[in-house]
Order: sequence, then structure tokens, then C-alpha cells
Amino acid sequence: MYHNILAVMEERLFFTYRDQIPDGLGFEHYGLKHILFLLGITAFVVLFGRLYKRSGEWLRRRMRVGAALVIVLMEAMKQTLLAVQGNYTWEILPLHLCGMTIFLIAIHTLRPNRVTGEILYALSIPGAVFALLCADWTMYPIWNFFCLQSFLIHMMELAYPIMLLGTGEIRPRVGRLWIPALYLAVVTPIIYRLNHVWDTNFFFINEAAPGSPMSLLQGILGSPGYVFGTGGVVALVWIVLYTPIVVKARRSGTGHGDAGKLAG
Repeated sequence: MYHNILAVMEERLFFTYRDQIPDGLGFEHYGLKHILFLLGITAFVVLFGRLYKRSGEWLRRRMRVGAALVIVLMEAMKQTLLAVQGNYTWEILPLHLCGMTIFLIAIHTLRPNRVTGEILYALSIPGAVFALLCADWTMYPIWNFFCLQSFLIHMMELAYPIMLLGTGEIRPRVGRLWIPALYLAVVTPIIYRLNHVWDTNFFFINEAAPGSPMSLLQGILGSPGYVFGTGGVVALVWIVLYTPIVVKARRSGTGHGDAGKLAG
């Protein structure tokens, strides 16, 4: 009986924003629903990447544009819906790391280049993975627009750079790690200032995402001390991401990870 009531409530909450969601309707971190979504997303990214790699340039171009359009349109739908509902606040702006990935992907689709390619590899891929694993939208029932939008947009933000990695159109290089480092060095202080002006938490600088590993760091180092700990985590992530590139480059005798066609 209880589950039937919840099911009926969920049907009426499809377009309801987080502040109006009753307690007890969300999904659990690594509960069955979360795990099924993660498995489905993994399967999609793998299959989408394989299809892209086996396709000709005509289809690849349309897949790139299609993926970018889906990402942009999903975010536009969210922004428009919240504005129409009267739920729009500063925190809705796409100024989280994954929100900025929307613009990076759009730029890279229109004009592929090494700068956006390196940032997508070094920051957007781990950012999307982190967001999916430590989802901060668990207060929503699964059958809710904002929940589905969050899963789908992060899935596409992960699929886009990975499919380009498979064809060499994005070719990360250790010698270009200064690009994402500089990106963070420039953007983070701006975001930090905006957070204080608007009382927001973009980049999770002011407070770690609940249930994330960063919340453990915050418990140990406090805030903003945990931000420096986060810098160490970023460095570890980059070691994991770039070590295979260094190993592959040494084996191939190129001295760097820049073999393949010139694109990203």
C-alpha cells in the first residue's frame, strides 16, 4: 500500500523541483535504481563510442553535433522550465564544472581544438564520472524530469569526449596539462567570489557535495581547508588519467602522447 501511494505521488511530481519534493521519495546512493542507471550509462557510452569509431566521417560529424545539441537542449529545457515555474535562482546557472562542460563541448563541436580537447579529458571526464557516482540529486524520485535530466546530461558529457578519444580526435598530452591547470587557476577564484556574492556553491567550493568523498575531507580539514585537499585529489586523478598516456608514448618511442591525427 505504501509503495502504491509513493508511485502515485511520483507520477504527479515529474516536473517538481527539489524544494517541493516530499521526503522519502528519492533514490539511494548505490541502491538498485542508482546501480541500474550507472550500468545503463556505462553500456551506452561503450556502444556509442564503438558506433562512432566504426562510422565514416559523414556520420561522425552528425553524431558529434547531435550529442552537443542534446546536451545544450537538455540544459535549455531545465533553465526554461525553472524560469516558467518561478523557481529560478542564482544556483541554477550552469556554473558548476559540469555546467561549463556544456559550453566546452559546444565550442569543440564547432571548432575542434587542443585546448578544449585537453580540458574535456582532464576535467570533464572525471567531473562527469564523479557526478554520476556521487549524485547530488538523490532527493528526486527517478521518474522526475530533473532527475532524468541530470543522469542524461552527465551521460552525454561523458560519452562525447570518450568517443573522440577512441578515434584520436582528442589526444591528451602530458605537456598540455598546464591548460586545464590554468583553466582552474583562472575560473576557480571567479567562482569563489560569485559564491560569496550570490550565496551559491558552484564547484562545491564552499561546501562539499553530501555523500561524496570530498565531504570526508571537509570533515577532517574543515572549510575552506578541504578545497586544498581537493587539489590533491585532482592531482591523483590526473596521475591516473595521464600515466597510461606516458607509458604508451614510451613504448611507441614518440616521447609524448600526441600520436595520431591533429584534431583536439
